[in-house]
Amino acid sequence: MKKYLITIALLPLMALANEGQELHDESCVACHIATHDTTFYTRDNRKMDALPKLSGQVSRCAQNFRTGWFPEEEKAVVDYLNNKYYQFKK
Repeated sequence: MKKYLITIALLPLMALANEGQELHDESCVACHIATHDTTFYTRDNRKMDALPKLSGQVSRCAQNFRTGWFPEEEKAVVDYLNNKYYQFKK
């Protein structure tokens, strides 16, 4: 029974993680993969060195490219990028 409750509790978190990746792949990859490979996010001279900078950059990109994302969608993309590439402390 405990396993089921834990699984049910984690479903929304897993959905947000998937949403962040889907939004990233849909809207961000066009720019970042065309001129860079995935090491773009982890290169030594990267500009992102803190979570607030990452959040700001995702927000700027979303506004500049008119993605139409809601704040929670921007956060999902930030969370996806942070979990996959940066591992900044929250």
